[in-house]
Amino acid sequence: MTPAIKLSITDSLVKRILQATYPSYRGRKITLVAQSYPLNVKSYWDGGSRSFFMFLRLDTFQAVAMPAQSAYDAQGRGADSVTLPEGIACVEHCIFCGKDTGIRIHVNPANITKLLPQ
Repeated sequence: MTPAIKLSITDSLVKRILQATYPSYRGRKITLVAQSYPLNVKSYWDGGSRSFFMFLRLDTFQAVAMPAQSAYDAQGRGADSVTLPEGIACVEHCIFCGKDTGIRIHVNPANITKLLPQ
């Protein structure tokens, strides 16, 4: 597993990513992960925990939300193994046992240097 890199909320690129994906987020826990393996983006409540996923184009900052995937929702094919192409980030807002555990920005390893703080 790739180690996560802590990012600062004050970094201008991080602010832009958060504004495009989760504008109401006020926390300070933000990490960057090089996603070289498939990512499970199914989003549903399980035992008080849930992750919300947004996909973001890094060139235009267009964001698209991943719909919920509970037993009652329409299932998205391939949501359990998404490989991120270059230029696309998956921004995950994590809730664990009812506590906000922050934002994880998953990117293709080829894009990681573009998102590191200067």
